[in-house]
Amino acid sequence: MFNGVTTWIEEIVAPRGFTGEQAGVAGGIMLGAGIVGAFVIPLVSDSMRRRKPFVVIALAGLLPGLAGIALAQSYWLLLVSSAVFGFFLLSAGPIGFQYGAELTLPAPEGTSNSMLIVMGQVSGILAIFAMDALKADNGSMTSSLAILFALTVVSILFALVLRESPIRGR
Repeated sequence: MFNGVTTWIEEIVAPRGFTGEQAGVAGGIMLGAGIVGAFVIPLVSDSMRRRKPFVVIALAGLLPGLAGIALAQSYWLLLVSSAVFGFFLLSAGPIGFQYGAELTLPAPEGTSNSMLIVMGQVSGILAIFAMDALKADNGSMTSSLAILFALTVVSILFALVLRESPIRGR
């Protein structure tokens, strides 16, 4: 999702009158907030020795940001939405990698992380092409963002039934 949105950020916001420079700033804020989220949220997850609630929080937290990126009419709302989206979406990465490593023990952590990275890159490429294919005649990408929103809601439902990481009992 991050690859798709950041690749197409200019095309996503252009139909609402935002400039390329404004789209670039939104993308930069998305990345900066994501770096902060990828640092802060996993620290809290590690201190609580829990993964599942933080996966759910990350997925639910990115939804308002994604909606704002898709629909914002004002620049300040676009920037806030970009920050929220980046913060929560990128915070899910380290938690997901750690959760995967904990679930696949005794397999080497590098193996599980490598598989997750490869699948993330493949899905990112597919998202980029799918978003381009779903672009409306007027250039709007709202339909592809609505699909990402719906897929995130489905992901939240799946995350709610995840079992907690085995590290919890240690």
